[in-house]
This record gives sequence, C-alpha cells and structure tokens, in this order.
Amino acid sequence: MRILFLSGTAVGGSAMSTRELAERMAARGYEVDVLLRVETAPRRWMLQHRLVNLAVRLPRLLALPVWRVAGLIGGHRRLVNESPVRVWSTILPENSLRKFLRDQAPDVVVSASIGRMAWRSIREELSAAEIASVLYLREEAAIGHLDISNAPPDLLLANAATLTERAAAIGFSAQFVPSVVSLDGIRVDTTREVVLFINPVEISGREVAVALARECPETRFAFLESWPLKPEERRWLADTLVGLANVELRPRTDDPNELYGDAAVLLAPYLTNGRPRVVLEAQANGVPVLGSSLDALVEAIGPGGLTVDADAPIAEWATALRYLLSPTNYDGFVAAARTYSERSEVDPEMIVGEFETLLLELMTTRGGAS
Repeated sequence: MRILFLSGTAVGGSAMSTRELAERMAARGYEVDVLLRVETAPRRWMLQHRLVNLAVRLPRLLALPVWRVAGLIGGHRRLVNESPVRVWSTILPENSLRKFLRDQAPDVVVSASIGRMAWRSIREELSAAEIASVLYLREEAAIGHLDISNAPPDLLLANAATLTERAAAIGFSAQFVPSVVSLDGIRVDTTREVVLFINPVEISGREVAVALARECPETRFAFLESWPLKPEERRWLADTLVGLANVELRPRTDDPNELYGDAAVLLAPYLTNGRPRVVLEAQANGVPVLGSSLDALVEAIGPGGLTVDADAPIAEWATALRYLLSPTNYDGFVAAARTYSERSEVDPEMIVGEFETLLLELMTTRGGAS
C-alpha cells in the first residue's frame, strides 16, 4: 500500500505527529510520502485564496476558468528529505496533490490540519481519481469539513474522544485514534523551577499567560517559542512583557533538556479544543499541567494536572497554580502526571497498529492494495 500523508502545517504538534506516524508506517513496510504546507510565499497563497473565494460566488460557467487559474498557483513541491520517509513541502497542498496523482498515485491519502477549501478540493480530486481518502480530525474546527463543506472522507479518524462525539452529533462516525507522540528521548531530569508556556500566540492563550505572570510575581515563567512568530506577534510580546521581571522569553528548541529541563508546571490556557502533544510530553517528565477546561484538553490532562475555564477571572488561574505548586499537593500531581502518561491509550505501537488495521479494512472494502 502506498500512503500519502498530507498536512496543512509543517510546524507544531500536528505536523510532528504526522511525521512520526508516517515513519512508523514506513517501518512496517509501506511506501510512504509526506506533503507539508509551508508558509513561504504568502502573496501567492493570498492570490489563490482570493481566486477561490471569487470562484465560489460566480455562476458555474464563469467560475470554471477562475478555478483553473487558482489550480495552477503554488503547485510546486520540494523534496525536503528522503529518509526514513520522503518529505515534501509546498505552499498549497491541494494544488501539489495533482502532481502526486499523476506521477506516483497513492492508494490512500491521509489529510490533517487542512483548511476547509483545501479539503474540499482534495476530496474532489481523490474522488475523481478513485483514491481512498482519510480525514484525521486533530482540531475542532475541522468538524466543519463534514457538515459545512459536505465533503466526508472514506474514513474519518479523530485524535480525541471528544472529537468523535462532535462528529457523531452531526451524523458522522469517527474512529478514535490518538496522535502518535514518540516519547523516546524526550524524558529529562527537570529542576522544577519555572512555569513553562509553549508557543506564546493568541490561540495558545497568551493573554491568560501574561496576566497570570503578573498575578503571581513570586513565580518564574518561561515563554518558549514554537511556531515561527509573526512580526506583530513578536512586537506584542515585547510590549506586553515590559516590566515583567519574572518572565523569560526563550527561542524555539528541539532539545528536550532545554524544553523541559527546568519545568515545574506546563501552562496550557488554550482557546482551541484539542489534544496537544506537549501535554503528554510534559507529563512523561512528571510535569503536571494547568490548562483550559475545554473537553479535549481535559481529556488530555486527566488527573495529571488541573483545568480552569479559559475566560475565568485570572484570580482563579492563580489560585489553581498556587494549589498545584503547593508542597502538600505538588508531589501527588507529579506522580499522577507520570502515571497518566503511561496509559495504554497513548502507546505509539498500539496507535499505529489500530491505524494500520483501519487502513487495511478500508482498502479491503474498496478492493484496493494491501
């Protein structure tokens, strides 16, 4: 079976888990490619986006030439590396997909973290080529691919039980398959000195993080870059952190020692309903988590931390943080975090086995390759 993994992002936990799943499937003998969207040509991306928006508003005869032009933009793909799997980058995966289908047609395409219009285009291409489609729900916003776009895949997966319930509520059956998070090499000895906030952007809850640092001047905070920060995001941080002597802004790193080496608590006041891989990574290091009480995040944190409503008064966040860090409670949360990270549900080999079984069942049902 030839598998193409297609991700709407090349950064963050979703892209990392996509690559790890792809590598483990390749290790099981499958031919695997990964196509990642990169944000290296914003003007071409914006032009294509505007043409697509124009096309959907035009009558069919007038829209067809606009669709053709939109489909020619950003279709170039670049080979990033060839081992252990071939990884390609592109600015518009939906347009690069056509070249894949012509040159080395996969038996199945697994898409994740993809935009709504991109998914609609991908689904149409795969349907026309009679190639199996899999949509992997990693964010709640992707539920709209099912009802708003009316483009359900041949197989629907979700990395959170909450997302399977959301899909079921609108009439779609999704299989629960947690994201692969390889913990090999991620475990370190932490000195437990700082509250760690990874990816200080708006959807990660930066407003809460900053307000909490102000509310708790006795506690050290480390804000760690993850996604490439846009100039306006960097300016916001620089302006907002002025005078906050207890906050250190740190550059992005892949070194586990620099990531978690002095973390006492992972702060996750997210505004999006998902299961971020950093929660599992932190808990594997015995670092409890303080996060938003969104369903999927509650599911990810379990007993290994505390949750607070994202829009709760900052005093509630401060009370929860101090409770978690208090000497009488902290060791219990550390033990619970580490134990929860070892549950069978998140074992990578079990996840990959379930994923493989579902793909093989899909291909058997369709009479495709094995």
